[in-house]
Amino acid sequence: QSVGDWIWRRRLERAASDLIDPRFRGRSILNVAFDWGFNDASHFSRTFRSAYGVSPRDYRRKTAD
Repeated sequence: QSVGDWIWRRRLERAASDLIDPRFRGRSILNVAFDWGFNDASHFSRTFRSAYGVSPRDYRRKTAD
């Protein structure tokens, strides 16, 4: 695994963590993605779905239940 791959994986993990953190409930998914270095909504959504098997929206919704 390259250093770049590791960095992207860590950014994705932190974004996922923020999506389920109650303190960030009011932040949009896009803003969370931007906070962690993603600058394209489609790219973030595809990457997130590939890693977690669900869209960022569904991930946030599922963990809120």
